[in-house]
Amino acid sequence: MTKIGANIKKVRTTKGISQQAFADLFELTRGNISSYEENRAEPKIETVIQIANHFNIPLNQFITQNLSIHEILQYNGDKLIEEEKHIINRQLKQVPIINDAIYLKCHYEELSFNDIDRFPKIVLPEINNHSLLALSFNPNIPCHESLPHYQMNDVLIFEEVTRQNIHLCQSSIGLFTAEREIFIGRYETKDETVEIVVNDFTRARLDLKLKQRFWKLFALYQHVQSAKI
Repeated sequence: MTKIGANIKKVRTTKGISQQAFADLFELTRGNISSYEENRAEPKIETVIQIANHFNIPLNQFITQNLSIHEILQYNGDKLIEEEKHIINRQLKQVPIINDAIYLKCHYEELSFNDIDRFPKIVLPEINNHSLLALSFNPNIPCHESLPHYQMNDVLIFEEVTRQNIHLCQSSIGLFTAEREIFIGRYETKDETVEIVVNDFTRARLDLKLKQRFWKLFALYQHVQSAKI
């Protein structure tokens, strides 16, 4: 005789599920569940597989062994671990963001614009291996006049400029951050020199050896206000 009926009852009571609620999960009747638990009948193999998979219990153990409460809870833990692995496999990445609060702290010298480890984080899909930095658009940040008209609450995602992607900077939108300075400009190349330019007075020569950091626009998340009904 299999252990299916006893294990159905053990799983159901451990999870705190009534016979009717358990039956509803698998499109059965309460009478079906009662008959299984009292060993008056056994479910079809398709139903057995469905129950075992739902609670993440190995099929062989579900059929042949008397499961303990500890084992049932452990299988649930295994399922949570698998779900965590699934999230990791989606390659989500925590990205520091300069929001209005961080901008003010940096402006009043409570933080540096390069203290990105201390910035709050947002979660984004990880597309590449470069460091990313998010910026909630702030009109107080100096910008090149040719830039698109960004709105408050638009979020600009920048990837850090490295020796591997520096060749992609020409004419692209970029972000410059230093201890006490930040601006959004365009990259220009002249006489083999790369600069990020806002205007004739605000510009920075790209030098990866300095403590300054250079970023290239990677993505834009525009804030769209829903229409009032």
